Amino acid sequence: MLTSEVDPLAHAIEAIADQGYVIIDDFLLPDEVTTLAEIIKNKWLGGQMVSAKTGKSGLKNQDIRSDYIAWLDEEDATPAVQSYFRKMEMLRFMLNTQLFMNVQELETHVALYPVGGRYQKHLDQFSHGSSLSNTSGNIQHRQLSAVLYLNQNWQEHHGGALKLHLDEENAIEILPNAGRIVLFLSAKFWHEVLPANRERISLTGWFRTRNHALI
Repeated sequence: MLTSEVDPLAHAIEAIADQGYVIIDDFLLPDEVTTLAEIIKNKWLGGQMVSAKTGKSGLKNQDIRSDYIAWLDEEDATPAVQSYFRKMEMLRFMLNTQLFMNVQELETHVALYPVGGRYQKHLDQFSHGSSLSNTSGNIQHRQLSAVLYLNQNWQEHHGGALKLHLDEENAIEILPNAGRIVLFLSAKFWHEVLPANRERISLTGWFRTRNHALI
C-alpha cells in the first residue's frame, strides 16, 4: 500500500502516472477530518441526504448501492471545507501541468453508508465513452475519482473496504480509515464498496473534463 511522503501531492502524481491509482494517508489534518465528519453527520441527522441513484437512468436501487448523499458546496466558508477544496485544486493543477489530463472541474458529494450498506462492482465512467451533461449543455467526462474517508478508529473487522480491481484476477481491499484518500482513473478501475457493521462516511469526488455538446 502506498502512503504519504514528504510531498503527498507529488507522490500522488507519480503513482497515478505509474499505475493509475494511489492511496495516501493523512491527506488532511486530524481536526479537519473531524470537522468534515461532523458536517456529514449533521446533514444526515437534519434529513439533508438522499438515497443515491445509479447509472445514466438515475434510478434508485438499494440492491446495487445503498448510500445516502448530499453535494458539498465549494462556497461553504467552513475552514475544513475550504482546506479540502484548496488541496484538491492544487492536485487539479498538477494533473493538468504534469499529466496533461485537461480536467476543468471537481464535483464532490458527501456520502454515508448505513450499517450493512454496499455498492456493487462498477466503473465511475459510463461505458462506450458516454458521459453526463449539465444544464449548460456541456458534456462532462469523469477522469479521476477521489474518495476521502472520515471514519475514526476503523478496524479490519468493521468491514466496509473499498475493493479496487486492478485487473480481471487481482484486487486490493482498502480500509476507509480517517484521513485516507484514494485516487484512481475513473475509466480504468472497477471497484466496489463492501458491507460494513458500522456507519461509513466519506467525501467522494470526480475530476472532470468538459466539452461542448453537439447540436
